[in-house]
Amino acid sequence: MLLGRQKIFTDEKVITRDNIIPVLRKAYSKHQQNAREIQYLFNYERGKQPLKRQKIVRKEIDCVVTDDIANYIKKFNIGYFWSNPIMLVQRGNKEMHRTDNAVDSEGITALNEMLKNGENISYKDQCMAEFVEIAGIGHRLVDVKTDFDDDTLFWNDAGEFVGSLVNIYTLDSRFAFCVYNNGVAQKKLMGVTFSKSKEGIHFTCFTDKERFEITDWKIEDIQINPLRKVPIVEYERSFDRMGCFERSISEMDSLNIMVSDFTNDVAQHTQEIWWGNDLDFPEDANGNPKAPKSGQWVLTSSGSEKNPKIQPLSSTADSQSTLSAIDKQRSWILQKCNVPIQYDSSGGGSTGVAMDISSGWSDAEVAAMQKQQMIDKGKREELNLVLKAINLVPENILPLDSSIRKVHSTDVDMKYNRKKNYDLATKANSFATLVSHGINGRHALKVVELFTDVEQVWVDSREGIESYQKYAYENSANQASERNSSDLSDQVVNSPILAGD
Repeated sequence: MLLGRQKIFTDEKVITRDNIIPVLRKAYSKHQQNAREIQYLFNYERGKQPLKRQKIVRKEIDCVVTDDIANYIKKFNIGYFWSNPIMLVQRGNKEMHRTDNAVDSEGITALNEMLKNGENISYKDQCMAEFVEIAGIGHRLVDVKTDFDDDTLFWNDAGEFVGSLVNIYTLDSRFAFCVYNNGVAQKKLMGVTFSKSKEGIHFTCFTDKERFEITDWKIEDIQINPLRKVPIVEYERSFDRMGCFERSISEMDSLNIMVSDFTNDVAQHTQEIWWGNDLDFPEDANGNPKAPKSGQWVLTSSGSEKNPKIQPLSSTADSQSTLSAIDKQRSWILQKCNVPIQYDSSGGGSTGVAMDISSGWSDAEVAAMQKQQMIDKGKREELNLVLKAINLVPENILPLDSSIRKVHSTDVDMKYNRKKNYDLATKANSFATLVSHGINGRHALKVVELFTDVEQVWVDSREGIESYQKYAYENSANQASERNSSDLSDQVVNSPILAGD
């Protein structure tokens, strides 16, 4: 039974060259259990799901069908939560660092551009999402970039470097782990990534001060860690570090049995056993009966009175109730995993809000918001490492007065975008109302979730939004009180689920 990936702790408060080998041995032993479970979950999601039953009757017909609803659940979670890139946006114009908000906006916009286009962070997040959603944990490595001279394609005509200023790698969680102190703060003491070869296992271990290269449990090289922080980030999907379908594996096994047995039932009715009563088959030269070669036969005798019969030996199966049970089992699994019904149509008359509640989209959003708080911790730790790595970029590559160097991680919010097309009118009306009533345009954009890169839209639109607000304040009597179009608020009174009239 799987209970989530265990977090690896040590009693040591500091890891140095003197104690790293014994700490690494114990940590690696615990990680091996995690790695085996991760591999099992990956195999399960890909369809390696052996049936938990043995067929005793008619063993020659043993259909094994994998419904693989685990893959369906994983694809929904990745598509709903990770399909849009997690962008950075300024938290507010007035903050404790008292940096000019225009400089902050420029720096955060440049950071988004670097991560999205220079580092292709969307692709790397998709790679990490596979581990986070299936295994419950994911790992990311942030490293200082030193090979600027080789990236000639990233220099523009003005001689400015416009590519990525850091190196970000998504690690295979089967070959990466972190070690924490078991005290109250659970401070991260070491990040480890390793590879296996014929020569043995090679570990690269990072503490907040040093980088160790270890092969065959012997230290080969020690270097200073320029970031002064452990550069491996361990993402957690939930507090128990379980995958998106892990809790429902037993129900999925049951669903596979139901689908397989239904398929067996169809096959057995197609390949029926024939019943013959009081039959005498002709004999060959050796006196053996010439029974039919195709199919299987059950021969019986009535006794003294002959009553010859030939007919299929079949049983009546209620396929409708079986299919209904299969459908209910599948729906129950999706409900437990917070996956909405996406392809079911219950007829006309239902409004967008009603369908949002009845089909499970609201539950999916609540679950996504909970997961967002967990992912946000890892993203913020990663952001701190990225900003540290940027500050180590040479001055000839990135000027000291560059706005991207002045970004403070505490003044940055993570923007998660989970769009729903049917409420576009609501979002547009909400944005117009917020702006017309004096809400800062950037904050209004963050609330309505209309755009992927809120900071870039704000920088590009700021002049027009602020001009409109100034005009609206000066001509408050002329402000329109009517909405531009109908939205979801009109559906409340019409919805049978929301107790409308």
